[in-house]
Amino acid sequence: MKVLHVIPSYEPAWAFGGTVTATSNLCRALAKKGIDVTVYTTDADGKGGYLDVPLNEPLDLGGVKVWYFHCDLLPKDAFYSRGLAKKLKETVKDFDIVHVSAIWQWIQVNVYKACKNLNKPYIVTAHGSFNPWPWKQKIFKKRIYWHLFGKRTIESSNAIHFTSDEERLKSFDNIKLLKRKESFVIPNGVDITIKRKNTDIRGDLKIDKKAFLLLFIGRINKIKGIELVIQALKLVKDKNFIFLIVGPKEDKKYYDFLVSISTPIKDRIIFHPEIPKDKTSDFYLSSDLLILPSYDENFGYTVVEAMACGTPVLISRNVCIWREVEEDRAGFIVNQNPVEIAKIIKKCIENPKLLKELSINARKSAEKRYDINKVADLMIKAYEDVLTGRRSPELKWK
Repeated sequence: MKVLHVIPSYEPAWAFGGTVTATSNLCRALAKKGIDVTVYTTDADGKGGYLDVPLNEPLDLGGVKVWYFHCDLLPKDAFYSRGLAKKLKETVKDFDIVHVSAIWQWIQVNVYKACKNLNKPYIVTAHGSFNPWPWKQKIFKKRIYWHLFGKRTIESSNAIHFTSDEERLKSFDNIKLLKRKESFVIPNGVDITIKRKNTDIRGDLKIDKKAFLLLFIGRINKIKGIELVIQALKLVKDKNFIFLIVGPKEDKKYYDFLVSISTPIKDRIIFHPEIPKDKTSDFYLSSDLLILPSYDENFGYTVVEAMACGTPVLISRNVCIWREVEEDRAGFIVNQNPVEIAKIIKKCIENPKLLKELSINARKSAEKRYDINKVADLMIKAYEDVLTGRRSPELKWK
């Protein structure tokens, strides 16, 4: 089977977030299983600049043939590439199926046009684009774009891919049109063979080895709800804890706000710059609890990465895999309430036995649900279902 993935940004453009990591992991796993995988993407780096990569020629990345094309318009959003559009038009006939992840980029319109002309099947991965929070951001521009261009790319697709039942439920409630399209659910996958490296995070950052270490990894943006944790920690008196916040200052105003409200406990909060992708497991493995109280989170890739390392999680009900975490007892599910968050943090600090039990559950949950090899097998079934008309029940077709 020859599969073409079209995505605005690809590794090593990690600054674009979990979408890039999830797609890269999937494509590499598909290639290992014998699927002929090609990726068309742009050279946008996610920071407003460009990747230092060869353009207009295939590059082998883990068995995946990756083509980078120059981003001609809005590199911060990887919106449009003339070279990619031309290549797509010329070669789409050579693939069995196209898989696109570019709801708000013109690149998806290019896929729609190329596939429609040749009656080529294509799947769209939403990656949370239809959840209430992102749908309401820049709402005026999005509504215009959606009605003029975006809507038809969904209507003409063969299926929509959601990464959780909760994402599909939220998307259906938010945009009724989506219910009329067939859809399936496959989670993002992680490499569960993560091994600890030699970096001593606590030693490097001079963190007491006995301190209870809470970790946040991700973009410092108001959607993440980091202020709720800081407010909660002000209520956790006389406890030996450190809150380590790791990630780029995407929203400088929000970062300054976090610093200002941290004053009473500033000696217990560490703001750490963005780290290389291959260093994240050291941070997970050195921490007692990963925390993500987001206002909206399509999947929560760092949550699953932490679980794969055996690190329990504390997440809000706006993280779309909260039901799975709750069912597997892999962590705690909270409302966005600092008092509630504070109670759970106190409970964890005072009950190491509970934390150890949750750690075991977190690892088992990652192995059961999010192993990239299992996820790749499911995606292969999804491609075959689209091509043959079969509907595999494990994909939860609707």
